[in-house]
Amino acid sequence: MSVWQFDLAFAQDGIAASWLPSTRYDVMHYLAARIGPSTPMLEGWRYFGNDAGNCIDMVSHPDGRYELHARLDACANETDRFIDAVCDVAHALGCEFFSQELSALVSPSSRELKDALQRSSAWRFALDPEGFQPGH
Repeated sequence: MSVWQFDLAFAQDGIAASWLPSTRYDVMHYLAARIGPSTPMLEGWRYFGNDAGNCIDMVSHPDGRYELHARLDACANETDRFIDAVCDVAHALGCEFFSQELSALVSPSSRELKDALQRSSAWRFALDPEGFQPGH
């Protein structure tokens, strides 16, 4: 994750969600239609969107199960639109978000997700890249 990105795990019942391999095809098609085509990053890791900006990562486990993570770019102009899309994805999958940085669950609403982004270190960086100090 880059300093300008805010990382979120798709979560169910307060923990990182994990899906069965049998759902991968349908979820990949849905994400491609909603976010854009997928690109392989490393073995078992694909992303939908821009790897240096707004994207959803699909990370596979050796048993075939997979997790989804969203990365929001605090500096990008299109982040508001991406937030709407990522909230739609979470609703479709019956998820909320978990921010490890904030140690908080975030409801899949644009307003709440924007509020969480504005409490992140990525947001502090976007406001003042020259004066940014990690961990403060």
